[in-house]
Amino acid sequence: MSSVARWQIVLIDFDPAIGHGQAGVRRALVVSRGPFHGSGMATVCPVSARAPRYPAEVGIPAGHAGQTLDAVILCHQIRTIDLRRVTAFNVNGAHQMVTDPGIRAAVRAALARQFGLDLPPALDGAA
Repeated sequence: MSSVARWQIVLIDFDPAIGHGQAGVRRALVVSRGPFHGSGMATVCPVSARAPRYPAEVGIPAGHAGQTLDAVILCHQIRTIDLRRVTAFNVNGAHQMVTDPGIRAAVRAALARQFGLDLPPALDGAA
């Protein structure tokens, strides 16, 4: 099994899927960090070739990180997966990374919003 890195784009088999969850083999952005990957798992956000529609979606343009079409990182469909679901560690024949600091910052902000980590603890009952 190859290793994955944070900000890497990989191909993942999301089947079986239920309801509105992303299904089939598709690109995904690895958002978890290296120490967690040693467990044989990774946390990922699926990528879909369409324009952003919701606040927790981050656009990624064609030509960046192996994207052949403009696409969106679905930060609201985050999943922790077994690395055996990864069907390819290379996309378009090469190791692909999201390197744009603006996209990385937007993904971090979208994940924080999705989990309510952008709220003061007193507003979400954590205090």
